[in-house]
Amino acid sequence: MCGRFNVTSDPLTDLFMDLVGQKYPGEDNHNTAPMSKAWIIREKTEESNEHTEKLSTHPLEPAQAQWWLVPFWTKERSTKYSMFNARSENLRKSPAFREPYKRRRCIVPITGFYEWINRNGIRQPYYITDQAQEGLLLAGIWDRWFENQDSWLDSFAIITTQVVPTLKFLHHRQPVMFNREQALQWVDSTTPGEALDALCKSQLPQDLTVKPVSEYVNNARHKGAECLEVIGDEIQLSATV
Repeated sequence: MCGRFNVTSDPLTDLFMDLVGQKYPGEDNHNTAPMSKAWIIREKTEESNEHTEKLSTHPLEPAQAQWWLVPFWTKERSTKYSMFNARSENLRKSPAFREPYKRRRCIVPITGFYEWINRNGIRQPYYITDQAQEGLLLAGIWDRWFENQDSWLDSFAIITTQVVPTLKFLHHRQPVMFNREQALQWVDSTTPGEALDALCKSQLPQDLTVKPVSEYVNNARHKGAECLEVIGDEIQLSATV
């Protein structure tokens, strides 16, 4: 799964410049948790906000959205069901995910994400990032829920899939990760369903580093760089593609 992630202007500015032609518009947040706002990249919508007006000729746009999907058809916001991750196996079947999967896919650019191992009742956090320090591109879906005619909420979920064998010591699920070519294919509205399904495979598109870090990150209120304090040996994982 993916329950917390890290976003920093370095390296995300280079990713945003490459994909949407502008710098990363957000602030550093070393411990982004569900229900937080984060920046996604998607095909341009008809209603471009102030961040994308000057990029009207670019096919993609950055957008700030809540990390907890709120389906367009729901009557009210709710946290009754866990909606920050979406299992790839359920994308075509779930009423909440089916329409966004067809029409509202997005990329979630991050610097790295966290996972935990429970050891004798102690939750030990690990930080997963790419060895080249160029950032990670995760698969997402987004939706727009209207409170009324003039007020709406954009929200998203991160797609998860079965974990690759080398990451299985952390969890049985992992976020769907892309290289840049795959990410562009994912957000392209003309990509056929069969190709989309194939993109949700288990893979590591980049060499990764897994680091045991301080329990400081366990508290979602902690957002500072102390979340990244390494407390043990790093593990190097090779790309699978």
